[in-house]
Formats: sequence, structure tokens, C-alpha cells
Amino acid sequence: NSSQNATVPDIELLAEREGLYRFLVDGDTIGHMSANDVAALKGILKERPHPVFNIDDMQSSLSFSDGFDDCATRSAAVAELLVQMHCEKTWASLSKWRGELYPVYDGSAGVAAMVERAASYNFGIRTYGVHINGFTRSATGELRMWVGRRSLSKPTWPGYLDQVAAGGIGDGMGAWECMVKECGEEAGISPELARRGRFAGTIQYFTRSKLGLQPETQFVFDLELPSDFVPVPTDGEVESFLHLTLDETIERLRLGQFKPNCAACVVDFLVRHGIVTPDNEPDYLAIIDCLHRPLPHPAPRFR
Repeated sequence: NSSQNATVPDIELLAEREGLYRFLVDGDTIGHMSANDVAALKGILKERPHPVFNIDDMQSSLSFSDGFDDCATRSAAVAELLVQMHCEKTWASLSKWRGELYPVYDGSAGVAAMVERAASYNFGIRTYGVHINGFTRSATGELRMWVGRRSLSKPTWPGYLDQVAAGGIGDGMGAWECMVKECGEEAGISPELARRGRFAGTIQYFTRSKLGLQPETQFVFDLELPSDFVPVPTDGEVESFLHLTLDETIERLRLGQFKPNCAACVVDFLVRHGIVTPDNEPDYLAIIDCLHRPLPHPAPRFR
């Protein structure tokens, strides 16, 4: 319902309305945290002689404490803290532990710290990923999409539909490099074939859930696959692949079968390929706004 989504305020106004704490690095806001998450974190920090975070309830903010002044020192301390919180079940999100580190960018586009991916929602940091729309084109020009069904063992959105490949961008990795890697790992697409993909821009949005509020930017790629190519589940993250007509894809969108951010990527594909237009969709402009929300959080320089 794009009309409803269009009424959602920007992230800073929402944070103020909901009494979220600002996560600061050198005075710059790099994330937002719920008061409940901060309170739980505060309880853990009280047990530590040298807590990594300083919490200011008067200013509703959280920042790194003195002595934690570089990425290595902060990352080590945060890792130790999150392992304890994971064991003590302090934050529900940590039950979905990934064993994967996400960079926390500061206001100058440097990496302030590395944190466990499962905690990124709690810290409210901006995260980045790649999504690859795999499609085929018939001799008559008909487009069909290859979509993956997420494994039932996935910690998030098990069984939902996804792009042919997608994944988060880790520290030190470029968007193209990540795209080629994910194509191979998730769908058995060779690097030579993956590099035929076309960069199609970005979408960005923020997600609200019981885990927190998180801004995300996705680098989107369109990859036209040969008509006789069949993607193969490779790393266990995808259960199977479906080759859908665009009408079938749209119907599954309407039924809510896609993981939400994957649905947004599909809608972006439909807009760019002239399937969704101002003439056939009364909420066209609201959809565009929802796919390209301004995010105030620091952005890195990707290679």
C-alpha cells in the first residue's frame, strides 16, 4: 500500500517522535536505538569496569567511551560485549547470530567499528547490500524473472521469495565484487556470466520492526540470463528457483510472498522496465518516493 507508506515521516522525525537514542561518533548521528535496547545494554555495561559505550539519558544519546578511539579497539570491545549479550539473551535479535561483521561508518566515511550483523538493527546503523534481478528475454521480447525461494532454515524470512541472488556488502568489498560473489555462492552463476550484469542504480528505505529501526541502501543489478540457463542452489541459503512470467511475479507480490526489501527491488525493476507507469498505477509517485527515501546516516565511498 504505497499511499499508506508515503505518510511515514522521515527517519529523524520518526526517531524524535518515538524517543529513540542517537548513536553518535564524533558528534555525528550514525544510528538510532530504542529506549528498551539502550536500557538492556546499560544493565550489561554496569557490570564492566571499562564500558565501551557512554550513555547520556539527558541527551538521549550513546557514544563510544574515552579510550575506545579506533576501529580495532572498539570492534574488539563490542565483539566481547555482544557475545555476552548473545549468551544472556539480552537482545532478541542476537538469537539470529550470523557470525558476519558489518562496518559502522562514521561521518567522514571511515569505519568507526565492526559489529555482528545480527546487532545492526539494534544499533540502527545504515547497512548496504546488493540485489540481482535475474531475468530472461524470449525471442518475442517476453520477460521472465528467476526468483529464489529462501531456505526454511534461514534465520530471517524463511520460505519467502527473493532475488536470484543478494547479500550484504562487508567491509573492504565493492558493490560489483559483492555482486559477482553472491551470484556464484547462491545461484551457481559463473563470474564471467555475472559480469554481464548491468548496474541499475540504488533503492533505499528504512525498516521498522520489533528488532529496531534500520536504514538500508541496496545496489541493484539487472542480469539477463541465457534462455537455457538454470540457476542452482549452491550455499544452502536458497531452497529452489522459480522462473516466473511478470504477471506471475506481480501476483506473488500482491500475495505478500516476497521478502519485503526483495519486493521493493522487484517493483523497482518493473518501474524501470516500463511495466509500472504513471498511466497504470495511480500511486506511481508515492512508490518512487518509497523506493528512494533520503537517509541522513553517513555513507561510505564504494569502489
